[in-house]
Amino acid sequence: MELILASGSPRRSEILSMLTLRYRVQTSHVDEAEILLKMPQATPRELVQRLSSAKSQAVASQLDEGLVLGADTIVVLEDQIYGKPVDEQELRHMMQAFSGKTHQVFTGVTLTQATGRHSVSLTAVTDVTFRPISDEELEWYVTHANYGDKAGGYAIQEHAALFVEGIQGCYYNVMGLPVQETLALFQLMGTSWRVFGS
Repeated sequence: MELILASGSPRRSEILSMLTLRYRVQTSHVDEAEILLKMPQATPRELVQRLSSAKSQAVASQLDEGLVLGADTIVVLEDQIYGKPVDEQELRHMMQAFSGKTHQVFTGVTLTQATGRHSVSLTAVTDVTFRPISDEELEWYVTHANYGDKAGGYAIQEHAALFVEGIQGCYYNVMGLPVQETLALFQLMGTSWRVFGS
């Protein structure tokens, strides 16, 4: 059986490779904005589960066999959802909002069996606390950080590590793929992640 990652995220690929799992990448082309518009009252947990499921099932529908892993990550602060910033101005707004506060990172993961389209989903939540960020540090961050494809405009393992005062929960969830929830999906599907071990 083949494992397919329905994401072009290099961080998710990095985590699967770290776990020595054999997989290939086939990105979905799900319109996330369209799904979000249809779910205006959804909770963060419902949103990431719906998006990860949509990505996983979209790729599974193109296959005859295999297990498809989809994932979606959002950042939430005081009931406001932060996705990927579209420009430097939005990035500044996000980082100023996170400065000196604790926000939550939600990641939904879904595993879909291409044969029969059976799916299982789980969600991880991690609290991330940023120390206060000065204006000078913020401008440095905006100039140096790679933020375009990252929920909340930051990667915990890159430049934003300078601002992280502490986390409570799964570190890999903040990177975009919670390890324990991902491994648990295989068990829920009636198989083992070891099947895909290299």
